[in-house]
Amino acid sequence: MARFFIFYERFISVYTHSFFTMTHNDRLQKLKEFTTQGIQLSIGTLTGDMMNQAGDLAILEKASINLLHLDVMDGTIWPKISVGPGFLAGLKTPLLKDVHLLTSTPEKHVPGFVAAGADIITVQIEDCDNAGEALRSIKKENVLASAGVYPTTPYEELEAVLDECDLVFLLAIGPDTGKEVFFDTVFERIEKIRASHPDIIIAIDGSVKKDNVAQLAAAKPDLIVTGSAVFDGVDPAGNIQHMKAAIS
Repeated sequence: MARFFIFYERFISVYTHSFFTMTHNDRLQKLKEFTTQGIQLSIGTLTGDMMNQAGDLAILEKASINLLHLDVMDGTIWPKISVGPGFLAGLKTPLLKDVHLLTSTPEKHVPGFVAAGADIITVQIEDCDNAGEALRSIKKENVLASAGVYPTTPYEELEAVLDECDLVFLLAIGPDTGKEVFFDTVFERIEKIRASHPDIIIAIDGSVKKDNVAQLAAAKPDLIVTGSAVFDGVDPAGNIQHMKAAIS
């Protein structure tokens, strides 16, 4: 009897996983359902309460946020070290999980984050051995493929992989830009991508604050990424409402 229950539990686990696993198209359609309603905020919780991530997720869900952003750093490109696949796997939420690999050779981390439940994976094209191949490998796993690009990287390098992208993350800062912010470069790139690849979902990332989010929304991206501007240790729910009102 004990063997039967062990077999049954394994069967149910495998069956339910395969039944509820979304396809690439499922994920794309779900994301587009959100973006057709207006600009979406993708919010990171790593500056929130690391001992109570469930509470921070509840704040996002109550505020009708649809995407959870996760910056993954290994200390090689950016000085910080953040979290890995195990952290993502432990987050129980219906939000789309938007993972940004800010690491050296980001493609080597793709399998782990796929297994952990990522819905979107962004790789920085500057740090890939082969960006096009990395993006294709993400799609093969039924996950949305996103190319991140720093503002100092020539646009032609991004242009070369646009055909492989579901999304593009346009960063306004980079590991070598210091305090300088390149929103003008981001705005120019939005116009170019819209002209050549109108179906690509575009995100603005980096230095997003409550006092500039309306300006960023005027450039008409699909997503705006933020984290510390929301989880500032004071009023996350109020910050979200402020930013949602500013971009609507």
